[in-house]
Amino acid sequence: MTTRRMGEEGMRWFIAKVEDINDPQKLGRVKIRVIGEHDNPSITTEDLLWATPIIPITSASHAGVGTSPTGLTIGSHVFGFYLDGHEKQLPILWGSYAKIPDGTQKSNDLPKRAIEINNINNSLVGPEPAAAYAAKYPYNNVVQSKSGHIIEIDDTPGNERLHTYHKSGTYTEINKDGQRVSKIVDNDIEVVVKDKTVYISGDCNITVLGNLNITGKKNVTIHTDNDVAISAPGGLNITKGSLYVEGSISSSVGATGVFDSDGTNITVINGIVTNIE
Repeated sequence: MTTRRMGEEGMRWFIAKVEDINDPQKLGRVKIRVIGEHDNPSITTEDLLWATPIIPITSASHAGVGTSPTGLTIGSHVFGFYLDGHEKQLPILWGSYAKIPDGTQKSNDLPKRAIEINNINNSLVGPEPAAAYAAKYPYNNVVQSKSGHIIEIDDTPGNERLHTYHKSGTYTEINKDGQRVSKIVDNDIEVVVKDKTVYISGDCNITVLGNLNITGKKNVTIHTDNDVAISAPGGLNITKGSLYVEGSISSSVGATGVFDSDGTNITVINGIVTNIE
């Protein structure tokens, strides 16, 4: 190595294509085929050098703290420089760049939702509103993973959004007005180790298509400043313990049935007690 100080012979820049991302040292390095230097097909991927990516100073890159430099894929185009000048044995990656392979916007290498293409086909369920996507280039900052997970920070004027999307279809979206929509396509499990407080200043509607089970290990208190209405066509069953009513009980005209108390049956027809056994 004849270069003693980096840059003393001028920076040796290159443009390259990524051919291998499985770094045995797991440092985020990739094997690159430098355009103009490795064009000979006899140079195999095995012969290529591992190039080390530069990580922004917003990442510590030390002692397990920071952001992993594992975003490149096979086929990514990158540019960088040789740390050892004309020796060309220590390639450093400065960044990657997008292309338009066939000259159409549809093949643009940027995430589709960043270039005004909504590539999420969402089937609405129940009261789920339509997606708030109306992004305009260049305002939508999008991160899309290899498998299809998406994070959007959308600053489109008049339609600012936050959106996180799992490839399964589970997502959370906050629209321009602050409305939040969360959709879970599988089980949703929430564990709170201590207390939890929920405050709703408007109405609350809960619809469960299956069974609804509520379990309280201690006392359960339900309070309202107005009426409580219970509609149970299949019957209302109270098992174990006792029923205590403070105040009066009234029966609407037309009510019928049998009330069993301490082995005594009280028959009510049209709101009138007709028999006691």
